[in-house]
Amino acid sequence: MAFAFPLSVANFMDILPIEAISLATPEQVEINQTGGGEVMQADLAPMLWQGEIKLGEMTPNDAALVTARLDILRPAGRSFYLYDTRRPGPLLDLTGAALGASTPTIHTLAANNRDMRIQGLPVGYRLSVGDYLAFDYGTTVIRRALHRIVSAPAAVPTGGISPTFEVSPMIRPGAAVGASVTLIDAACKALVVPNSINVGVTSKTITNGMSFRFMQTLR
Repeated sequence: MAFAFPLSVANFMDILPIEAISLATPEQVEINQTGGGEVMQADLAPMLWQGEIKLGEMTPNDAALVTARLDILRPAGRSFYLYDTRRPGPLLDLTGAALGASTPTIHTLAANNRDMRIQGLPVGYRLSVGDYLAFDYGTTVIRRALHRIVSAPAAVPTGGISPTFEVSPMIRPGAAVGASVTLIDAACKALVVPNSINVGVTSKTITNGMSFRFMQTLR
């Protein structure tokens, strides 16, 4: 049966023997300087998650599986769900055990497009700087947002609504109160950067040096 895109975490990220991963949102900013020495800046495009994944040593059979999975991501428009394997869940709840069966949603979105609150959390639950969260937004085209918390809120009080916290990148138009929030394996949709796949070198028993670059897509 043909794979559906984006490839699920189970069908791609979880089969990769990741040795190293980088994940960042480089700024897309134009800078001009006036005759008076004033520096003018303007955003040219959204800040998108991007980085590189380097894979560890694999047997030839394992390498064949990974290579085949990468091959189906080579054509244009094919995406996969990507999360930061270094922080698969909140710092104080990496496995999601404390979250349990709770189903968090967006409670508040501030007008500054930076601050938000989440509801439906266990009492006493605590989010930390560096934690990720993801949610879908949009109507005609469903997009996936991935944000990193940059200000640590206090523990969730009675009522299950988190204190206000700030995220990066900025929250895009279309995000809505009530949207389901993912805290465990919070992922964005990503594409393999064309011509970035390094299939590594294979000896009789070991393949090493495999890597590829990726970039978030909002479609």
